[in-house]
Amino acid sequence: MQNSNLYFTIFQKISEHLTILLNIQSKKKAGRPPKVSDLQLAALYITSYISNTPILTLARFLIYPSIQSWHLFRKSKSERVYKILREYWLRRITIIMMLKIVLGKKGKLIVDGTIIEVARLSRAKTKKIKRVSGKRYWVKRKRKIYSEHLKKEIEDESIYYGLLVMVVCDENGMVYDIWFHPASYHEVRSLRIRHKMSKWFRFLTENFEFMGDKGYKGCKYVKVCGDKQEKSKRQAIEAVNSQIKNFNLISRWRKIKTFVAYLYAYAIGYSFFRKSKLWR
Repeated sequence: MQNSNLYFTIFQKISEHLTILLNIQSKKKAGRPPKVSDLQLAALYITSYISNTPILTLARFLIYPSIQSWHLFRKSKSERVYKILREYWLRRITIIMMLKIVLGKKGKLIVDGTIIEVARLSRAKTKKIKRVSGKRYWVKRKRKIYSEHLKKEIEDESIYYGLLVMVVCDENGMVYDIWFHPASYHEVRSLRIRHKMSKWFRFLTENFEFMGDKGYKGCKYVKVCGDKQEKSKRQAIEAVNSQIKNFNLISRWRKIKTFVAYLYAYAIGYSFFRKSKLWR
């Protein structure tokens, strides 16, 4: 593997960050120890985003050459890793957010959604996708694109089978919240469900001003971007969405809980380690 020493250094540094912030202490249990601990696997998730390398490939190189996928992606293990990643992200983002509130530098948060394809259309039409199945995962999306041939904007209609991933970030791309719904959900509907179900999201809406595109018109806690300056700030979330799609291509997830763990690993990697000097 290229950059092997670099990846190993990143993996070690991230493991140290997780251990210190979460105050995780290794406990000896009776029986055979696992091939990969929960902490190591959480660090692998984040390293996977940074290095753009599948987790199984990293695990075989950094931990144990003969490791198999079932050592990493059991449902119970994915559940524990998800809790570690979410707790780490929540603690770090809470510290940053409270500092902004105390210093009076709250700024504005940007909200947007993107469609993550679960399977190719040809496969979804002919086979049942076990991880997510049902009509609600189908969606048609219309968008305007510029045609080089016609030299004008035309309306394009695309069909997707997948999930709607919603992101809230600031103008620097730091992720303050992330969640998902079936692809057929409108972004405003997903936002309202999140507001009803999540105390964390309600706290954000009460303390920060939200910005969105014209698709959020009529949503009481989102201000539609009007001038060019506000629209330029929205470019940060477009970069966030593009990175989510890239990460989804190499993740190869099979279960929803694993997908959620990937989302939080992405949020941590993009928010806290993107500009770090760990690998420069």
